[in-house]
Amino acid sequence: MRKKAPMKNGGYKLVDDVTKPNQGLINRLYLHPDISSAWYFNGSVYGQTVADERIKFDIYDNVNNVIEEFRRYRRTGVSRK
Repeated sequence: MRKKAPMKNGGYKLVDDVTKPNQGLINRLYLHPDISSAWYFNGSVYGQTVADERIKFDIYDNVNNVIEEFRRYRRTGVSRK
């Protein structure tokens, strides 16, 4: 959005609209023992593990599987998909 600064100065506030399913995913991530924080950015949900790994999650993902796949990919450089 090119006109962001004039809008902010004009008293308007720009915020991301987090959908209910994404909010549910963020809540699930907060409950997971391996996730230290979770947030919504640019239409996607991200989580940070206790090992300081930042991972992008999808609504229907199994959190354990995504973390395991991420770590496997970082070790070997090969995705199983």
